[in-house]
Amino acid sequence: MQSNIPLKSVQLDVSSAPKLIKNDGMFKERALMARNDVWHRIKIIHGGKYDKEFVLKSILTAVEPADLIPVRYQSTGVDDTCFIARNCGPAIEKLCKSNLIIKIPNCDPLILVITLAFASIQDLKVAIQPLLIASLTKRYDAAKKSLNLKNFHRHEDIAKHVYCPLSQTRTFSNVLRLSKTALAPFESLNLQNNDLACLAALESPILSSLKNLDLRNNSLMGIETLTPIRSLEITELWLDGNPLCENYSSATQYIESVKKYCPHLLKLDGVHLEKPVENQSIPSTVENYFPNRDVESLAKQFAYHFFIIHDQMDKSTLRGLYHKRALFSLTLNINPGTSRKNLGAYMSDNRNMINQSDLTRNRDLLYLGPDEIIGALKRLPRCLHDRTSFNYDVSFDNRVTVAVTVNGHFKIVNSGGQILSFNRTFILMAQPDNEFVIVNDQYHVDTNITRPISPNFEKRLAEDTHELTSMSPREKNEMIEKLVKVSTMNREWAFKFLEENRWELKRAIINFMNAYGSSQLPKDAF
Repeated sequence: MQSNIPLKSVQLDVSSAPKLIKNDGMFKERALMARNDVWHRIKIIHGGKYDKEFVLKSILTAVEPADLIPVRYQSTGVDDTCFIARNCGPAIEKLCKSNLIIKIPNCDPLILVITLAFASIQDLKVAIQPLLIASLTKRYDAAKKSLNLKNFHRHEDIAKHVYCPLSQTRTFSNVLRLSKTALAPFESLNLQNNDLACLAALESPILSSLKNLDLRNNSLMGIETLTPIRSLEITELWLDGNPLCENYSSATQYIESVKKYCPHLLKLDGVHLEKPVENQSIPSTVENYFPNRDVESLAKQFAYHFFIIHDQMDKSTLRGLYHKRALFSLTLNINPGTSRKNLGAYMSDNRNMINQSDLTRNRDLLYLGPDEIIGALKRLPRCLHDRTSFNYDVSFDNRVTVAVTVNGHFKIVNSGGQILSFNRTFILMAQPDNEFVIVNDQYHVDTNITRPISPNFEKRLAEDTHELTSMSPREKNEMIEKLVKVSTMNREWAFKFLEENRWELKRAIINFMNAYGSSQLPKDAF
């Protein structure tokens, strides 16, 4: 509904939100909420303390079942964040019912400030549908009649503009409708890693030709969540990594339960079902293991944050992630016949006891404290990790200490650098303000590649911008202090340089030197 009421922004905060719910004279606010020709801005106080996806997922969970599509998520101020949204009156009302405060277990609550009618759609134009169609087109393989929607909301063409997880049924349904408009019919659909807890969107005539469905690593809790695909003639199905897989004590029981919903099934989790059920061997292991969703969120946020910083030219920012008494060790396995051209630094620090003739040297190869650890990491060649290849195993968690193992692939960055696999176990210890530091880092590198390498690995690495989106206030403060010491600028200008250079210290120093050398800095910068 477009209104002729002149556009004038109104702010909702923790004090005014309850009045709106009580209908306490908030007619203007309700009129603005009902307009579909304006953007509303939702600001998250101290949102920069958390990972972008963690913040947005928490807000979307809070407004369910109302619809909300966050657009242009960005930093504002020192550590606040914000995004814009439209056609979301019911979602805003749901947020107001909780006084614009979203409580999160074991974390500080998210406190919101909403600016109604922040901008008109004429003044601020964002074309979401073309972005989605472009992404779908890239992910469609006409020769194989397949559509790959794995990690859909994290696709580079979408994530920097809009957050549209398929875990929202309306968003999922809209994406499928767009696929019908933009693509030819497909027989295979990959929905891995989309946090799906409901498959209602798949109950659609659009998917009448679907044969192969990959639902690995989602959040399907019970077998009844497969009800929407009952009418489809699915012959191949993947369910690994969903909680429902843990509900069965035998392969026979598991297969029989799935076939009640997919009677045409020939292949389940990569295993052919033509043979008698009792002869089948369904692996009991899963690709990722987390005791609960809170730990899953912590492990994934930590890994994303750590490896984003690790893969930069300057590794000194990692210093703030290690405890002052942290330990670090490196081991290496080289297959016979493998080139050792790029592995010299790994071989020098290899603490594998089988390869040590002098076991006393192991003490020298066990690095203690952030300075020694960063020094050891700087000696290794620069590498880039394929974060889409990561698997996780949380072997211990008592809310104070967490043991997280991450494995996957990385590439050494130089001419002729090869791709290697790694297995890295971190022992994390809780700190004040819901932060964690590393107290033990066990790093194993292997020349043996046991899993397929992502076909987009090379392309993704070339395009990776390495933006630091989830630095904590403590880490930012340490970087500000360091730049103040190096440049003699005041804190305000040091913050400005770091913010403009996406919190990459080396780049900020270089740009400061260029500005200082050309006399571009005012006196009040010092």
